Amino acid sequence: MVKTGISLDSVKNNNKSQILKILQKNGAMSRKDIANQIGLTPAAVTMLCNDMMEAHMILEKGEMKEQKRAGRKKVLVDINYDFKYIVSVNIEAVDTSITVTNIRGNVLVEAKVHTRTDIEPQLFLEELAKEIKLQLWEKELKLSDILGIGICVPGIVDRNNGISIHAYGIWNNQVKIREILEKQIQCPVILENNVKAFAEAEMLYGVGKYGNNIVFIKWGPGVGSAIVVDNKLYEGNQHNAAEIGHYIIEPDGLKCRCGRHGCLETRVSMFALCDRIKEIYSKENTPVLYEETAGDKNLITRELLTSWVENEGNGYITRMDQTISEILVGAIERMARVAVNVLTILAPDCTIVFGSMFENTSIYKLFIQYCTKYDENYTDKLISRSHLRDKMAYIGGTALIASTYFFESKNHIDKSPNAL
Repeated sequence: MVKTGISLDSVKNNNKSQILKILQKNGAMSRKDIANQIGLTPAAVTMLCNDMMEAHMILEKGEMKEQKRAGRKKVLVDINYDFKYIVSVNIEAVDTSITVTNIRGNVLVEAKVHTRTDIEPQLFLEELAKEIKLQLWEKELKLSDILGIGICVPGIVDRNNGISIHAYGIWNNQVKIREILEKQIQCPVILENNVKAFAEAEMLYGVGKYGNNIVFIKWGPGVGSAIVVDNKLYEGNQHNAAEIGHYIIEPDGLKCRCGRHGCLETRVSMFALCDRIKEIYSKENTPVLYEETAGDKNLITRELLTSWVENEGNGYITRMDQTISEILVGAIERMARVAVNVLTILAPDCTIVFGSMFENTSIYKLFIQYCTKYDENYTDKLISRSHLRDKMAYIGGTALIASTYFFESKNHIDKSPNAL
């Protein structure tokens, strides 16, 4: 009898999850229309909706506008996106973003702190926890208002155990991020690689809602990727599937941060580009940049490159030295060549690119030109920039928590850390 009860509860929660996903995909709907999609009776859907309305997970949106007909008008229901709030933390090599959103991803709080790599990871995470609690306090939000904390980091992640195995450019050793933060903040934490988290966001809020097979490619400070197959994130052996940045392009190339030699990142990451520019930097080879930096090559940093990319309409990039332009074009060509090789193997329905380098329209267009040169099918119709790219700093963390603790059938389970 106990097993039967658990099974019935599971079925009930699964049906509620299906209703939430239908509403997320289609927007406000009537109970009858939901019943037609989910394959339940209108009476059963009404009971489920009543339960969720009582829990404030959904709400009524008024009568549906339709042509005159006899009988009672359909009443629309929709997700209550302010049911709970989500803390999203994006840890990068230089800065860490802290954002509080509702379940839709609308921002309530935005803050940024320096990523401390000069102290032990635990000490930095304890400082981070204090900052999170401060931001919640200033917005008068209690922990009971928070659905969870989604943490995004670069590199290899053991999501099941909440461990950063190797956060390239930040920590070389394993860091038990979930354990540390849950001890500091009594709230569930989910940890994921930043590109994979963004892919989850696309599945929940973007193009992935329609169940495509998708490849995601990020080009920012480093290079990352993720693969979605049948609307599910592909997870390979040892948690390091789709590491396009560590695709070997030169057998005897430079040593990479991952420990291998000749990875793509050793040629196209912002750190690599800075190093190559410094090698040729001189008053004769790079006269414009030399003047810009007053002859100080130490000013050639990742932040400087980012400012070039983000301000393409003015500033240095519009009058770039020919020697530096050749370095940048070479990096774009390498990115395109590796991307085409990956897409040839996977043959996805579409490819989404994002990251600070792809935000530059000139770089994106040249990338597409090289892709089309190698395969005429790879145009901007198949390879497009994400519509969520302006939310890149937080939407991945939001999606991690929303998917797990709201849209999945787990949404009625006790969410205290002890229940994870």
